[in-house]
Amino acid sequence: MPQVKTLKKTLLGFAVLVILAALFYAEEDLRGWHAWNKCKRELKAKGIVLDWNAYIPPPVPDDQNFFAAPKMADWFIKGHHGDQLQDPLKNPDTTSEIKTESAARNYLTWSDQFRTNFDLIREALKRPYARMDGDYSKPYEQPIPNFVTVRIVAQTLAQRAKCDLLLGQPEHALPELTLMHDMCRLLEGPPSGKPMTLVSAMVNVAVTGLYVDTIAVGLKSHAWQEAQLTALQYQLAEIKLAPFLFEAFLDESASISRTVQISWIPKFFDNSVKAKWTTKVVWWFWPRGWTYQNMVNAATLELKPLDSFDLENDIVAPRKFEKAGREVERYVSHATFPFKIIAAIAIPNFTKAEQTMAYNQTLANEAQVVCALERYRLASGYYPATLDALLPRFIEELPHDLIGGEQLHYRHTYAGKFLLYSVGWNERDDDGQPGTLADVKHGDWVWSYP
Repeated sequence: MPQVKTLKKTLLGFAVLVILAALFYAEEDLRGWHAWNKCKRELKAKGIVLDWNAYIPPPVPDDQNFFAAPKMADWFIKGHHGDQLQDPLKNPDTTSEIKTESAARNYLTWSDQFRTNFDLIREALKRPYARMDGDYSKPYEQPIPNFVTVRIVAQTLAQRAKCDLLLGQPEHALPELTLMHDMCRLLEGPPSGKPMTLVSAMVNVAVTGLYVDTIAVGLKSHAWQEAQLTALQYQLAEIKLAPFLFEAFLDESASISRTVQISWIPKFFDNSVKAKWTTKVVWWFWPRGWTYQNMVNAATLELKPLDSFDLENDIVAPRKFEKAGREVERYVSHATFPFKIIAAIAIPNFTKAEQTMAYNQTLANEAQVVCALERYRLASGYYPATLDALLPRFIEELPHDLIGGEQLHYRHTYAGKFLLYSVGWNERDDDGQPGTLADVKHGDWVWSYP
């Protein structure tokens, strides 16, 4: 009899534990589910949708799709196994500086073998859409551009343009730069611009930086003539990087939320927990509600930088972005509670993303103004006293400073030269003292002029 009583007590105790565990999991799951739905409702009221299906690009007709043109999918979609473009384009001179006319001629002669390929890309870019076919249901399996190919093609075109400029052939350099400019469309994914991953947005920023840097080579040497300056000015005016980075933060938030929701939890711990059996134990005892709580935290963190964008007025606010960055850093450094740990691992490091975007967009805006200044100089023999003198003949509308929204600072310096600058990331006028992207706390973003 004592054994029977003991067994009954044991079974009763086990039953109580099971009931308590069931109640615990039911409560946590319900609480997490309610938190996630509340988060979605609040964000939807602000115009932000976290449903991943809303970010899947709609199908487009093949005859209007860049990636359906001959060779384009094989060359520019990662994972395709057809003819690869990047291998034959690799050359040690792609990024090294070419200083002599002889070296410039040699590079152009070598790279002329790819002109047929470049013409195919130009023809494909006449199509209005750029949608990669593939499975978008799982964010981590969606098709993505072949960033290596994009980088190598952009570097090759930039080098060819610089060689043309060195040889006094700006009319040959313009088509190379135009192709660089137009290539960004395959990263921007028209017509919807979705899904815009953070990597795609930043590669777009990088290609833009290389494009503007190449234009600057011709501006500093006064190589460009009226026809080329006018064309480049219009191209530069089309560059709007902020909306794509903004969209990338939105898409990343929906992507992370969906990935956390459908993925096996141990995937998020593999990089931080060495003993894989522990991740399996954690998963088996992990309430579903904790996953929802992490989705709330991940979405909230990923969207914090959005407050620093004013897309309507084409302005970014560094102080707001810095505040968002500090909040994310504090969260990640103290993310030990189960509601936070997955979100902390899933959130990408976006500290430099907006700074780099703002810097390259500022250079593009300044280059647009300098093209107008050069056209004024070609027409009159000197630079104007103020930027307003460029209106409307040489530029229809002056781009403002992306930081703060005021007019870019401009003045004559000496020997017929000028100073053009943005107040930069510190939002303070340092009287044209040059700052750098490596040290955003000091100096202005100055257009470098010899």
